[in-house]
Amino acid sequence: MLYIDMSKDEDNFKDPVIPEALSVYLQKAPQFKGQELLYFYHPMGPVVILGHYQDVYHEVNFPYLREHNIGLVRRNPGGGAVFVDPGDLTFVYINTAQKVKTPKFAHYIQPILAALHEVGIDAKQTGRNDLTYQGKKFSGMAFAQIKDRVLYGGTLMFDVDTATANAVLTPSKSKLADKGIKSVRSRVTNLKPFIKQDGFTRDDLQKLILKHVRVLNPDIQTRRLSTAEWADIKKLARKKLGTHQWIYGSGLTDYYVDAYFHDVGSFGLGFDVRDNHLADVKIHGDLITMDQATADQLEKQLTGQPVIRSDLQESLTSAGLDTLLAPEASAEIADKIVEAVTNHDH
Repeated sequence: MLYIDMSKDEDNFKDPVIPEALSVYLQKAPQFKGQELLYFYHPMGPVVILGHYQDVYHEVNFPYLREHNIGLVRRNPGGGAVFVDPGDLTFVYINTAQKVKTPKFAHYIQPILAALHEVGIDAKQTGRNDLTYQGKKFSGMAFAQIKDRVLYGGTLMFDVDTATANAVLTPSKSKLADKGIKSVRSRVTNLKPFIKQDGFTRDDLQKLILKHVRVLNPDIQTRRLSTAEWADIKKLARKKLGTHQWIYGSGLTDYYVDAYFHDVGSFGLGFDVRDNHLADVKIHGDLITMDQATADQLEKQLTGQPVIRSDLQESLTSAGLDTLLAPEASAEIADKIVEAVTNHDH
């Protein structure tokens, strides 16, 4: 394992796009090919991070975001939107594997759980990709694969402003209802209040996790990124991950429907209707196992489909949604599409 030390590179993280470019760069950079990597970082200011497929217009309270000068970025991995600020600690692993159908989150969080247990927090992995304590979430993990390089990462809420998180994030009501909660704030918790050691900081947590990583990886080595490598990361941020097209997508559509599937995630569909046929179809949601090829194929398959329930369900079924999401998912989404168009026409 190679630990990439970011402790002296904090100035680079003043741009909230840099962390997203950093992860993609490290997955692709040939000098790291075949190596298992680990690094930590923390935001330098408040930021909303969207999942790869999420519709920004249905996830974010834009007036609040702008009024409070909160950054907005989109990561390459899937999953849901999160709010982070300097009270957050993010961990990222990158390793080599062939096509991963079921992300192995449990393997990569062992040192984190061990570190938290050492300070008296009996944390657990729950659901598909959450870490919780006393029934409340303090970490959401993400997964992404680029060729044979896989990324596992997650945020750790050490001392994050949960009031701001609740105000700026607007998850779907179906997702909140499934979890039996009324707001983001009622579902999440910080770690700091539960740590009994006086003066224990976010940096102390990072050091403790790294100590447990070293136990599992006694041959771990450390290095920093060079000036040239940081220049390449910043170039990637400017050319793709910091662009309006990447963060905001192609814009609002006339229609948007979504459904939440327990322990799988939200699936959203944006579309327009022309001559009673679907147009400008865009796949959204916080799915972590859907890849871009699958999303592109489904968008292509649905574009031009007549707004006829049986035809829509057949297309959704043939795309594998009943397997990817849940049995009868195709029927539920087809119903919602027809209902949305019918209600709009009336």
